[in-house]
Amino acid sequence: MRQPVLYIAVAILVVATGILLIFGRSGDIAGLAPAQFANAAYLSIFALLIGASLALGRHRINARLWHIAVWLAVFLALAAGYRWFNQPPTIFVPDEGARSTSI
Repeated sequence: MRQPVLYIAVAILVVATGILLIFGRSGDIAGLAPAQFANAAYLSIFALLIGASLALGRHRINARLWHIAVWLAVFLALAAGYRWFNQPPTIFVPDEGARSTSI
């Protein structure tokens, strides 16, 4: 059954949202900043759903390995896109000793 996994994911979401609403302005939550805690809860839900779909599926092992490869490709594409579009601007500052002394 896949429904218990969905219930667990929704429960994590509800509990994390409640914790953020109650303790969000008071500083750290479990040693994390509120934004980091929210990201950890959000990513744990995705990991739970993806892991459950791979582990509890009714597919052969070849299909499961194919699904894992597809998810890895999606993850790598998203990470590369994030890195490409959110890199800091490059500022070139010439070195004083590297100037030419031609007259």
